[in-house]
Amino acid sequence: MEFIRICKITALLLFLLAGLGACDDALDKLPLDAPSDETFYTNETELEMAVTGAYRSLYWVSDVPFPVLLDNTTDLGFLRSDFSSMQTFSRGAHSPAEPGFSDVWEKMYTGIGRCNNLLNNMEKAREVVSDDTYRRIEAEALFLRAYYYSWLLQLYGDVPFMEEVPAAIEDAYIPKTPRTEIVQRLLEDLDKVAEILPENWGDSDEGRATKGAALTLKARIALYDGLFGEAAEAAFQVMNSGTYKLHPDYGELFTYAGVRVEEVIFDLPFQLGFMTTRLPLQLGPRNTGSWSQIVPSQFMVDSYECADGNPIDRSSLYDPAQPFENRDPRLDASLVRPQSVFAGYVFETHPDSTETTYFKDGVATRVANQDVRNAFATFTGYLWRKYAAPEDMPQNAHTSGLSFILMRYAEVLLIYAEAKTELGQADATVLDAVNQVRARAYGVDVGDTGNYPAVTTTNQDELRTIIRRERKVELANEGFRLTDIRRWKIAEHVMPGIFAGRPRGAYSNMTFVPEIDRYGHPNYNGSQDLYRSVDQRIFNPGRDYLWPIPQKDMDVNPALEQNPGY
Repeated sequence: MEFIRICKITALLLFLLAGLGACDDALDKLPLDAPSDETFYTNETELEMAVTGAYRSLYWVSDVPFPVLLDNTTDLGFLRSDFSSMQTFSRGAHSPAEPGFSDVWEKMYTGIGRCNNLLNNMEKAREVVSDDTYRRIEAEALFLRAYYYSWLLQLYGDVPFMEEVPAAIEDAYIPKTPRTEIVQRLLEDLDKVAEILPENWGDSDEGRATKGAALTLKARIALYDGLFGEAAEAAFQVMNSGTYKLHPDYGELFTYAGVRVEEVIFDLPFQLGFMTTRLPLQLGPRNTGSWSQIVPSQFMVDSYECADGNPIDRSSLYDPAQPFENRDPRLDASLVRPQSVFAGYVFETHPDSTETTYFKDGVATRVANQDVRNAFATFTGYLWRKYAAPEDMPQNAHTSGLSFILMRYAEVLLIYAEAKTELGQADATVLDAVNQVRARAYGVDVGDTGNYPAVTTTNQDELRTIIRRERKVELANEGFRLTDIRRWKIAEHVMPGIFAGRPRGAYSNMTFVPEIDRYGHPNYNGSQDLYRSVDQRIFNPGRDYLWPIPQKDMDVNPALEQNPGY
């Protein structure tokens, strides 16, 4: 692909660009620093290279998509090692000095700096670049800047906002800008971007931002900030465009067969020889040589409805001795659970199952079960199936080329449904949006209500509960949960306490059914000893609804003020 080719060329030049205009080594520590040079940005090739360099900051962590790490600091999952300080955060033991917080801050501001440098300097090429190309590159830079700022707002709240590259180190000493002001500017920029970017790119430029991506980002930012009218309108524009539709196979979305299907709006491309991910190594089973480091919780398993559309504590279909029967198909599409087959192995995590079955070329063989025998096998007893890419195991688990979806159409439908519900405007369009997502999970058309549990209520409280559960299960392991539980102000109810894994004994001996509480969270009501105790989570509501401003940036910029509680 031409876009990938340009990315490769740009990667070779980023080290040069990063050094241009640096007047002081200390400036490199500031979040608002960006490369600048009087002789660059003077022709179309240089503008293309600069905007491609801005895309490169999408790779937060070089080998693991950062949204996955975020989801597994919540009730959804567990990180067995301290990737980017995320395990420390989930345990409530974090401080402003944690390197992970600084890394995220720095990488987002590096992307913002690249965008600002381009936007501030591209006028030099105005006379030699066509108007269409000039406006398109400007729009891409504005989109990416809004994307990076959106993550800073989600994680840190108020942050310094700058649209200019600081000419001197003193110019970067600015205080935080109120989040509401930043949001309004980002929404204005995205309106402009949506008027310029195309609905689709040709094959050689796939991967660039589109009009749909700009509107989706606008809808996401507006939703997160309670601007429900703007969120619903932007989402509806995407829905009304006719450009996207749900992929018929939910599980396939997160495999090589799902790369850039009709549901994908914006993704993080990986390709052998360009940029690869070791996500399959982190997610996969020990039987394939992977590490089982990022794993789902029992809370996640118990959050999937039964096939009648009811939570497990209210469904006559639920049998705790056979807990995976009659469940929402997204459970098996998203997770590897005991007695399912993954990468040729029967996955089993009961301590007595020291052997398991391996299928190859139609032949079943009994083999040593490393998912029990290995001391670092999954601590929860489950694995994520999403993005685990069994095709890459074992040889390419650390160099996978499977792209990671950053925006997809199902999110748009759920944004629209939530925003309209919060506005008190639940109607047939809202039910249709939610039911499209639910019907696809069962592999049927939205009108085939006899074969999936369609939502029919328009009661605001009931719909709110349903939509929040839909976001939890539909978007699991995709990076949305931390922001969701924060903006809904339920993190203090779903995060603290013992982090539960699978039952300690055989499922066949289970009779206990957890209560699904008002926050959609499984409550084990004093029966937690029945389950593996994986971790102890702490969430301080006076502090943890925001990350701390990194201490090293507080030390450099005297105008910064620390977030509450740190």
